[in-house]
Amino acid sequence: MFVGIGNFGIFVAPMSEDLGLGNSAFGWALSARLFGFALSGPFIGRLLDSRGSRLPLAVAGLMLGGAAAAMSLIDAGWQMIGLALFSGMMGFWGSSTLFLTIPIAKWFVRKRGRAMSVFFPSIPFGIGISSPLTQMLVDAVGWRDAWFILGIAGGVSIAVISLLFVRNKPSDLGLLPDGESIVLGTGERSGPSRIAEYSWTVRESMRTGTFWRISMAYGILMAVMGTVGVFWVAFLLSLGIPPQVSAIAFSVQAFTQVAAAIAVAPWIDRIQTRYVAMAGFASIAAAMLVAAVASTTWHGFAGAALAGLGLGAGMLTQTHIWPAYYGRDHIGAVRGAATPITLAMTGIGTPVLGMLFDLTSFTVGWLAAAGALFAGFMLLALSPKPRTPQ
Repeated sequence: MFVGIGNFGIFVAPMSEDLGLGNSAFGWALSARLFGFALSGPFIGRLLDSRGSRLPLAVAGLMLGGAAAAMSLIDAGWQMIGLALFSGMMGFWGSSTLFLTIPIAKWFVRKRGRAMSVFFPSIPFGIGISSPLTQMLVDAVGWRDAWFILGIAGGVSIAVISLLFVRNKPSDLGLLPDGESIVLGTGERSGPSRIAEYSWTVRESMRTGTFWRISMAYGILMAVMGTVGVFWVAFLLSLGIPPQVSAIAFSVQAFTQVAAAIAVAPWIDRIQTRYVAMAGFASIAAAMLVAAVASTTWHGFAGAALAGLGLGAGMLTQTHIWPAYYGRDHIGAVRGAATPITLAMTGIGTPVLGMLFDLTSFTVGWLAAAGALFAGFMLLALSPKPRTPQ
């Protein structure tokens, strides 16, 4: 989250001032990143199914860090957009990062929801601490040196952690999903028996309407939250809120994501995933309505808190709903096939909202975001778990 993902919004104001860039340029940079992710998603998904995450994650982390460090050298908007495109092709985008979620889906079946709930808070926690710390770094050394420091430190850290600790799937350690093992000499499983699940192929998945509706719904969610990530601090600054207070307010949405994940964890394996996601969409829509009428500091904090609660539920269910609906064996390929659809909508939505901010006002943009979230809510309402092919 420190490598230009959770903290990108902190750079908008100083880069805009130095380079003379408008809000739409940063929206297009985000779109370029998502477009890169959409291009590489199907390839990355199939790569992770066949090769695992350990080495690909290390290599991609180093290249992501290099792209972030190169941001320190830019002097034009097209250079920022080009580096954002390359960064996206490395496959990193918060809880949608396939390198991180696919191994968990392969390691767990019965306990998958709880496992995702344990994993998910690391994303908002990273966002929460990266925003104020990045603001402090920018204040101390400027935005160029901040990009360089974060890029080098982040890329090396990702690579080292991956090589030391990541293991691709249970069979690498002689285990079955959910921590079960085979007792040598008997062929019997130790631990509770697994729940059998049908693993859909990509072709089977894409023949279901649910596949397309889920992809579009999360595209809307990511478009709105991408807009929040890029423009929330700038929005708060436009209300006259000081930079450090704005950075802290932005961090609130990250920490409330953690609270939401903790609250949802006991229920994620007990109730239909789409209902949890729908509650998340409704909470973020409420946040957009608060932002549309915001005039004081507490509005910024309240909107961030509502957005964080909704995003915690929404993004946690995104990591869980795909393996819950379509199984684990081909989940990399299935998630990879959905990525271009989801990110195409995200890539279109964020710059459109950015242009609304530029041409009209933040109020109009936030109201449009609330309307889009209602559409996503309805798409999920029409997306029950598909029937297993006969």
